[in-house]
Amino acid sequence: MLTFPVVEKQNGYITIIAHGKQIRFKEQQLPTEFIEWQIADRLKVFQSVTRGKKPVFLASHLPTLITFTHELVDFPLNVVSKGVGLTPVETELPTLVNQLYSSLKDLQNTDHSSSLQKRLDAALLLYGHPDKIDRYCLGGLEIFETQSFSNILNDPRVSLFFVGVAPTYHSYQINCIAEIVDSTQLFYQFVISMRGLFEQASFHFQQPKYPYAIKYHVVQILDKSLQVRGK
Repeated sequence: MLTFPVVEKQNGYITIIAHGKQIRFKEQQLPTEFIEWQIADRLKVFQSVTRGKKPVFLASHLPTLITFTHELVDFPLNVVSKGVGLTPVETELPTLVNQLYSSLKDLQNTDHSSSLQKRLDAALLLYGHPDKIDRYCLGGLEIFETQSFSNILNDPRVSLFFVGVAPTYHSYQINCIAEIVDSTQLFYQFVISMRGLFEQASFHFQQPKYPYAIKYHVVQILDKSLQVRGK
């Protein structure tokens, strides 16, 4: 049976045990510019797919995840692309999960393209309401349970590196504490339901199983967006 790292959240601080030591981090709020980029990028995709176009690449959704191995190896970092999105504040989770479950039930056995607008409307339950968004946390799903997952089990300190496209070139390194969340928890149920809205879409790589969600508690933000260099 797996032993998950201890991640405790209390009074604006995240406390972990890593390599036998207790380490404490202060939670940090995601910048408004980052939240606005995340929402705007998805709304563009939503508009695009309603016109019958397939999204090529959603940079705001696919950051690079960097984890650290505890083993003595020549290259102690593991790098992979991960699907990551915004999540609701805890007080909104029960309502949103119930709404998403209801939407998914209504969408069962429906053709994806003919029910697309209903799926987009369900996604907008969060992305259409910025006041419901948790500005201290991001979320994603764990699929393969390979090296990144193994590293998080031993050291939950991770970095998410987002790189946007022209003309804005958003770029952020967001350092986080990764908390593994099982299927009994509302956070997992929210993330898996959001994924379920578009699981059968042609632009998604279908997967039959998602054993865990990952909650990325934000503890440091480095804005690395391109700027004009001064003389």
